[in-house]
Amino acid sequence: MLHLKKIKVAFFSILIIQCCCFQNGKLYAQNLTRGPYLQQLSSNGVIIRWRTDIQSNSIINFSTAESSSTFSQKIEESTQEHIVQLTNLQPNTKYFYSVVSGAKTLASGKDFYFITAPTAGNTRPINIWAMGDFGDDSKEVYVKNQNAVREQYLKNKSNYTDLWLWLGDNAYCCGTDIEYQRQIFDFYGSSILGNTVFFPSPGNHEYYETSTGQVDKKINYFNVISVPTKAEMGGVASNTKEYYSFNYSNIHFISLDSYGLDEGKYRLSDARSKQYQWLISDLEANKGKSLWTIVFFHHPPYTKRSHDSNAEPDLVAIRESLVPIFDKYKVDLVLNGHSHSYERSYLMKGHTGHSMTFDVNTHAVQNVNGKYENVVGSKPIINKDEGTIYCVVGSAGRLDWNGDPNPHPSSVYSNVTIGGSLLFTINENRLYAKWVAADGVIRDNFTVFKNVNRNVKLAVDYGEKVRLNTSWKGSGNWSNKILNQPFIEFVPKKDTIISVVDSLGFMKDVFQINVSPQPIISVELAENTKVCIKNTLTVPFSVKNTSLDKWTYQLELSDLNGNFNKPSVLAKSSTSPFQITLSDTLKEGSNYLFRVRPNVDFFEVVSSKSFSVSTPASISFTGNKTLAFDTLVNLNLRFTGTPPFTYKISSLPENTTQLKEVSIKVKPKAGGIYTIEQIGNICGAGMILADNSLTILSPLATEDENQPISVFPNPTLGEIFIKNHTVKPIKGNLYIQNIEGKSVFMKQVLFNESEKIDIHELPAGFYILKIKAQGLTITKKIIKH
Repeated sequence: MLHLKKIKVAFFSILIIQCCCFQNGKLYAQNLTRGPYLQQLSSNGVIIRWRTDIQSNSIINFSTAESSSTFSQKIEESTQEHIVQLTNLQPNTKYFYSVVSGAKTLASGKDFYFITAPTAGNTRPINIWAMGDFGDDSKEVYVKNQNAVREQYLKNKSNYTDLWLWLGDNAYCCGTDIEYQRQIFDFYGSSILGNTVFFPSPGNHEYYETSTGQVDKKINYFNVISVPTKAEMGGVASNTKEYYSFNYSNIHFISLDSYGLDEGKYRLSDARSKQYQWLISDLEANKGKSLWTIVFFHHPPYTKRSHDSNAEPDLVAIRESLVPIFDKYKVDLVLNGHSHSYERSYLMKGHTGHSMTFDVNTHAVQNVNGKYENVVGSKPIINKDEGTIYCVVGSAGRLDWNGDPNPHPSSVYSNVTIGGSLLFTINENRLYAKWVAADGVIRDNFTVFKNVNRNVKLAVDYGEKVRLNTSWKGSGNWSNKILNQPFIEFVPKKDTIISVVDSLGFMKDVFQINVSPQPIISVELAENTKVCIKNTLTVPFSVKNTSLDKWTYQLELSDLNGNFNKPSVLAKSSTSPFQITLSDTLKEGSNYLFRVRPNVDFFEVVSSKSFSVSTPASISFTGNKTLAFDTLVNLNLRFTGTPPFTYKISSLPENTTQLKEVSIKVKPKAGGIYTIEQIGNICGAGMILADNSLTILSPLATEDENQPISVFPNPTLGEIFIKNHTVKPIKGNLYIQNIEGKSVFMKQVLFNESEKIDIHELPAGFYILKIKAQGLTITKKIIKH
């Protein structure tokens, strides 16, 4: 931070004019001098670095491609070397960012974005760019080569480059700050550095900056980088920028320092060095975890171009010391620079000696060139389980040759005449690499597969859909005539064998599919079962040749003729039995069927045996509810429900009938009431309806023809008149009794000639009218309709 009182006025005026503005007591940067560039990009974080011409605070604004929300990360401390770490990001997500220092946005736009790494379970293709010995502008030929390599990379790269691996001697001659600025940051610019994270390793030229750099490590290279030294991205913590490891998707990367000295005296190849011991610990910790292991560092164990691994002690020591380690831990790919050429070996192991001792039949694990993608008939490296491919990619800028016409015999391909860089993609178990030369020609490529050529046995349920995938990432031709497809889906109905081969016939998967017998589902209902509506019913079912709990089911009911053209769905369940209650709207019948259907259509469905549907019984008296005694009368009964009906009338024995209407002849000898006491059928006790009694009239009092009164009309609908035939008034009490002798009406009367009585409120039936007056009792029978 610059304060006014510490700066002379004249100098301050010039400073304002040239590079800054003054606001709220702070000086703000006006120029971005380096970057921004990305470091340590993981599935949930990234470091963004940049440099400004004067000190200021550091702000990153960022957002996802799908979100309108913008987040900020701010560091108030003033600096020219800005290092901002973003955390808690979403994996496999594209973010845009802008760089702010002070009050000024220094970088924003289409070049400034990154895509976070996928998690280990998300194996989308990972695109990688590797090269070494590239930043040299000391000769025009180097500059032209570096330009051409960059341009061909941009033309041939995939949509997004996840990782950029630097293989050492990154900026010549000596890795100084000026050289890194001019030959890397300025050269590659924001179109690459603004969105492509690089993971570097140092070469010998990085250490040439100082005479003591190999020992004290006080070189510019370490000031430029921010790498995962504390296992922030997996691996074993190294606690030094010299070497480190990290995981990215299903790949484990290891960056080594092949020129610096541990404790001032031990190189990487010395078993006493900390780096050597750490390398073994890291590989041991990664064993069985990552599908791919890639190691990159500067000095190659195999080269015969601008350097000679037979003659140079450093290279001999690396080969003798490290190759056995790479063999033991089955490292897949080793990337180096140093030789200013391109060299790619066989998949090889066990060779630590002079190039003359290399025997392709002994040391090549697979004697194939691997040019599967571009050369017809070239076999890929299949089912790579051991051995390592060594690539020297040191001609991305420098391009030199020591004149030896013979490449190293371990090389499948080498080139000293033109520069280039290596682009490769790892897509799950497939690695495809291409060396893109400075003229745009892909002069070398190789493909490696792991875990292919499978013989798979599958046990599937009948009717289950099967998806078969090629074990390689790519299409195949299937034995069931489906061509150029990476997978097929079908429903096997019997045991079958399906095979698939790649288009060139080098890989083949065989699937032996064993299909279980067809599932059968059946309703376990006893024969001649009788079912009653409104009653709870248990309907058990069973399945064979599959698991009951694997499916869901619905219970269906046929029509009364046993047809399932339009079945009624009664219930759904995932377990047996069903518990149901049949609707009271269901018609009676004896040919109903149940069936249970699963949520798939390949079961053999066995319906239940036929059963009858019955309805509960009800009973009521019909007709006249009041009958005279001492005559032959009919007790009329009406039934509903399913016969036979068993019923009981009071004072009569229990009886059973198949009829819906019954008349019982009786001759009552006295007055009284017949009551329905019970009704039932197959559904159990039924319902006795409201009119459940019938009345027999009691004998009426004898009527004297010479009685002094008369009653009319009789029968009546509601009014009766009582006429006095005497000359004297009649005074007394009038009673009306029902046939059981209970008074239902009473009134004091005094009439000379006649009296009107309203009995509309009385129910229809037989009644006895009594008048008690002056020691006289008069009785009349009346009938109310």
